[in-house]
Amino acid sequence: MLDVRLMTTSLALLVALMSVALAEPVKEQAAPVVQGATEARPIRVILPAPWEPTKGQAESVQSSK
Repeated sequence: MLDVRLMTTSLALLVALMSVALAEPVKEQAAPVVQGATEARPIRVILPAPWEPTKGQAESVQSSK
């Protein structure tokens, strides 16, 4: 019984890999429109340090004291 399941799984994996390998690659899309200087800058997000409590945690700690 194990051999049948192993063979079925192997065959399914082989079919899946072959279908991915034979799939047509996506045609290259048109080049994006050139952005202005303000739009091209990356967005920077400042995250709190892992050891600092968030505002909600800090308020609950202060209220429990």
